[in-house]
Amino acid sequence: MSLLLITGGSGSGKSAYAERTLLSRMPPEGGGRAVYLATMENTGPEAAARVARHRAMRARHGAAAGRTFVTLEQPVDLGGAAVLPGDFVLVEDLGNLLANELWSPAGAGRAGAEARILSGVRALMERAALLAVVSVDIFAGGDGYDPEILDYIRTLGRLHRTLAALAEESAEVVCGIPLAGKGLPAYNEHRPAAPAGQEA
Repeated sequence: MSLLLITGGSGSGKSAYAERTLLSRMPPEGGGRAVYLATMENTGPEAAARVARHRAMRARHGAAAGRTFVTLEQPVDLGGAAVLPGDFVLVEDLGNLLANELWSPAGAGRAGAEARILSGVRALMERAALLAVVSVDIFAGGDGYDPEILDYIRTLGRLHRTLAALAEESAEVVCGIPLAGKGLPAYNEHRPAAPAGQEA
C-alpha cells in the first residue's frame, strides 16, 4: 500500500539504505515476504560483478534482520512480477528497468515504456504492504548526449516526479545518509550526536 522512492548517485549507499529500511518495516514475525525485484540484465563481466555484490549485500542485511530476501528477476513488465499480497517489495532499480523497457526486445519500446512502468508500480502497490523503488540520480552530467540518451534521461526524470508524487516517503541518499525528503525528518535528525567537546 505504501510507496517509498529512494534516489542517489552511483555508489551513494541508496541500495543499502533501501534494504535496511524495507527490512525494518516488516513485522517481527509472520507477515509477507521480503521480495527483491532485480531489473539488471546480466550482459557481461561488469554487470555480473554488480549482481554478485548486490546479492552479497542482500544476504548480509537479511541475515542481520533474521530474514531472507526472495529474489525475482524482473527486467521488464514490473506489474507481472510474482508478488503476493502483503509482501514487502524492493525494486532495484528504476534506471535499469527503463533502459530495458526502451531497448530490450521484450520491452515496451519508446512509445510504451513510461506507461508500462507506471502501471506496473501501481499494480505492485495494490498487492504489496510496502513497495520501495530505488533509482539513480543521473541529472547533473550536462546535456552533451545524443537524442536517444537525452530522451532516456528526460523520461527517467518524469518517472521520478510521478513516483515522488505517489510516494508517502522519498529520500535522496548521499554518502549513505538519507537527506530530508517527503515524509522524512530533516537531515540533522539523521546525524549522530557529536562526542562531548566536539562540534557536530
